[in-house]
Amino acid sequence: MPPISLHLADCDAWLPAVFAAHLSADEQARADRFRHAIDRDRFIVRRGLLRRLLGERLGIEAARVPLAPGPAGKPMLAAADLHRAGVATANGPPGFNLARSGGLALYAFLPLANARAVTGPAAPDGPTLGVDLERIDTARRTLADLRRIAEHFAPEESHFLAGIPDDEAAAVFYRLWTGKEACLKCLGTGIGGGGPTLADVVIDLNPDGTVCGRARTASGRSWRVACFMPCPGHCAAVAIPAEEGGHGAHLSLDVDLQPIEPEAAERAVSRVAAPPPERAPEAP
Repeated sequence: MPPISLHLADCDAWLPAVFAAHLSADEQARADRFRHAIDRDRFIVRRGLLRRLLGERLGIEAARVPLAPGPAGKPMLAAADLHRAGVATANGPPGFNLARSGGLALYAFLPLANARAVTGPAAPDGPTLGVDLERIDTARRTLADLRRIAEHFAPEESHFLAGIPDDEAAAVFYRLWTGKEACLKCLGTGIGGGGPTLADVVIDLNPDGTVCGRARTASGRSWRVACFMPCPGHCAAVAIPAEEGGHGAHLSLDVDLQPIEPEAAERAVSRVAAPPPERAPEAP
């Protein structure tokens, strides 16, 4: 089974004008509502790159990708919209999800053979996968802060965090946080979206604090989870449903992470000022 494709981008390294013409009228209106230029520019680049990556998979121009806002405003791609746009796909739309942290964006795509009829972060029937990206910011959030937040995790996770050395706790916390968020995004909800909570999703951990590769809820939902460090100072996780006999039950969670960077004509700043993100040598 082909791995899940992941693409990491530093949105601040792109010229927003490269993507402005690719956005829909709704997306451009949303961009115009941002109060701060940096937030507007990051949104334009982030959405433009999503359209470019989807267009490459569909064989169409980025502007023709029929993204539609879902119930929570997140992008959605439906088979019916592709049909109306004159795009034929043998296996339905690409399954996708995305996450952001500051100027970084992380895109995840299922192999096309595992697509579903309706996909995306806010698909009515639930997306096929979820991804999360977080900066490991121990200056803004102290270890005491992280342990207080972890009191809202499952009891066994909170107990585990309370009993490990301080120099290991931050890495374990962010594995748990990103893993939980990735699982919840599989449901199209995320944290606070009205579905299961942080405490409901339990990430199975090895004795050394690494993720076993599974997550579950008491109600019987389960996921396959991979946690990794996409670039220095950041933790990420990707998840797919793994209910017995359900979608994703036999899908390998191997990931293929590829940083993407602009061509010379698309670059906003010099390489010295903003070097492209590099994959970290090992997970936190």
